[in-house]
Amino acid sequence: MRCLLIFSLLLPIYLFSQEDDSLKIVELTKDLEIAKEDTSKVNILNELANEFIGLDNEKGLNYSNNALILAKKLNFSTGISKAYYNVGKCFYYEYEFDSIIHYYNISKEINKQKENLPTGASYELLMGLVYQIQSDYSLAIYHYKEALNLYTSLNDQEKSAYCHNNLGVAYGNLGDYQKALNNYFLSLEINEEIGNLSMVAKTLANIGGIYEDQEKFENALEYYKKAILIASNINSKQIIADTYRNIGGIYSQKEKFDSTLSVYNKSLELYKELNDIRGLVVLYNLFGQTYNAKDWNTFPDYLNIAYEYYKKSLEINNREISEIEEKIVSYQGIADVYTNKNKFNKAIPYLNKAISMAKEIESLDNVQKCHKALSQAYAGVGNFQLAYENYVLYKNWSDTLKSDENVELLTQMSMQYEFDKQQKEQEFYQAQKDLEYQQKQQRDRLIRAFIIAVLIIVSGFSVQVLRSYQRKKKDNILLAHQNEEIEKQKEEITDSIRYAKRIQTAILPSDDWANCHLPEHFILFRPRDIVSGDYYWMNKIDNKVILVAADCTGHGVPGAFMSMLGVSFLNEIVNKNNTVQPSLILNQLRDQVKRTLDQTGKEGEAKDGMDIAICVINFDTMLLEYAGAYNPLYLFRNGELLETKGDKMPIGIYIREKDSFTNHEIQLEKGDTFYIFSDGYADQFGGPNGGKFKSRPFKELLAKIQHNSMLEQWEILESTIDDWRGDIDQIDDMIILGVRV
Repeated sequence: MRCLLIFSLLLPIYLFSQEDDSLKIVELTKDLEIAKEDTSKVNILNELANEFIGLDNEKGLNYSNNALILAKKLNFSTGISKAYYNVGKCFYYEYEFDSIIHYYNISKEINKQKENLPTGASYELLMGLVYQIQSDYSLAIYHYKEALNLYTSLNDQEKSAYCHNNLGVAYGNLGDYQKALNNYFLSLEINEEIGNLSMVAKTLANIGGIYEDQEKFENALEYYKKAILIASNINSKQIIADTYRNIGGIYSQKEKFDSTLSVYNKSLELYKELNDIRGLVVLYNLFGQTYNAKDWNTFPDYLNIAYEYYKKSLEINNREISEIEEKIVSYQGIADVYTNKNKFNKAIPYLNKAISMAKEIESLDNVQKCHKALSQAYAGVGNFQLAYENYVLYKNWSDTLKSDENVELLTQMSMQYEFDKQQKEQEFYQAQKDLEYQQKQQRDRLIRAFIIAVLIIVSGFSVQVLRSYQRKKKDNILLAHQNEEIEKQKEEITDSIRYAKRIQTAILPSDDWANCHLPEHFILFRPRDIVSGDYYWMNKIDNKVILVAADCTGHGVPGAFMSMLGVSFLNEIVNKNNTVQPSLILNQLRDQVKRTLDQTGKEGEAKDGMDIAICVINFDTMLLEYAGAYNPLYLFRNGELLETKGDKMPIGIYIREKDSFTNHEIQLEKGDTFYIFSDGYADQFGGPNGGKFKSRPFKELLAKIQHNSMLEQWEILESTIDDWRGDIDQIDDMIILGVRV
């Protein structure tokens, strides 16, 4: 069981106290108040942005955007480049990688023109980190090397050492251990020289990781212990947590599972204290692998514990960071659990998901493993054709993954064969003639035996067929009766669900109400099943119109129950309590959901809830208030997208819950168009490669159709998603509300 090295995946952390940080922010804020509208103010804004990024990304993004606006006004290219870098870094901490790449391309073009080396180097390093997280190690290495060249020309030893460390991680993930160690030791030498103890500890731990991958466990433990010693001296809990996790991996490979769990629990406490989401995602997968490897034949409950850990890792990953490599681990782990329980039919979908993702990131080793596991699973359900096909694919991938050493050995064997053939050609020719005669004699004997065996089998089979035919006639009569009962039950259930749809439709706002109280608008509402887990809600209190688009946990009937619960609560909160501020509505809605579903945060309880966006519009003052639980607000003004993000917490129980949702105020202008929606549209699979539609194409589509009427926009959105999905079924409910003022 291999431990993943993550020490390089954080931007450099400088060990200043919070008091020092606060003091610097106070000083910069005072400087900003008296600064003139010149390049010095741009620099101050960029410095303030840099201080807040990673601590309060919203403030960091605001300062970055203000710096960008002023720098463009002054045509200050260095300030523009630095501001774009800070914007990209904000998105890095929010795991919005498409946005980072967009701003990187803009910044790089500016750097080409003005040779702003420090910002250019920082962005190359940031891009390396982005591709590292996305498991595209070749591109990560390219950007790390670009950054290293720039930092070397700037004589920046600290950043050069950091680049060497990250190159070590990337090469290690590609299996090039010698290049990985070369870069780690270069990083270690520089960091020891400049006294950067934090990076010394990280690099020592990463060296230990390479030795662990080579199964040199004693060497690995030696370097891990050195790393923990230095990290303890500088009180770096992050490094200690990561290193304990890797030590647990060694114990696991030695099948000392109790020691593994003990060390993992130490790591878990630190990750929770640090609120390290990615660390928790990786560690929960490792807990799952450990319990899956323990003696579950004696203690079957270990498999259930393993399943819960994989599920927990996947749930956090999907909601927070969407890291493909760890999703693959979770899917494979869940499939292993079902396979060990002999529930092969449940293992198959998870293995197919893992294969799809592994191909997406070109993780050939995982593709190979999944095909082997699929072969076993299909054999378990009796589908021997698919079992055989997957085994062939497994063998093909095995051949593809042969090392250069094996290829060289094959070449040597081929040359030796040619030599031997020339030396022994006559001897081989005679032996072949003798062999052909012996084979002919044996073939004749086999044919006679085969004919006799076939006659016996056919006779026995005929008797068996006759008996089976008589038995099957009786079974068919019984089966026909059972089918009638099943069809009758199915029809009754479907009728009930259709009636539920009538109820759900009745509680949704009518078209007449929307046409009466809203300006030009559209409502795209497409349930995946008969009833929907997505819903929309509208109301008017005094001169304020409230619009809601929500996505409940689940689809179909379970989702519909949640949606009707949400509508009921909104009616009570807005109409009875007279609450019209979006953030307060969400706060009260969250309290109602948690109380009704009895959510207390206990282990194993249901985490049902909803993601939601709420807009309150005063058409007299043209003021729009917005608050969101994950779901954002898109506003287009003069063709430009102004995106306002929701808080990263749902309506329901959540471990990182804040006291209140954020209330945003936006002054509307005539001609503005805004949208609230669920994730169903962007998550729909389709296209030439069967992938998701995704958020960025969705934004681009909305931008492209801004000149169209709202009715035409609705028609374009409908036809686009139908063309995209083709023959693929709709996978989720969809809701999009669009309004033009």
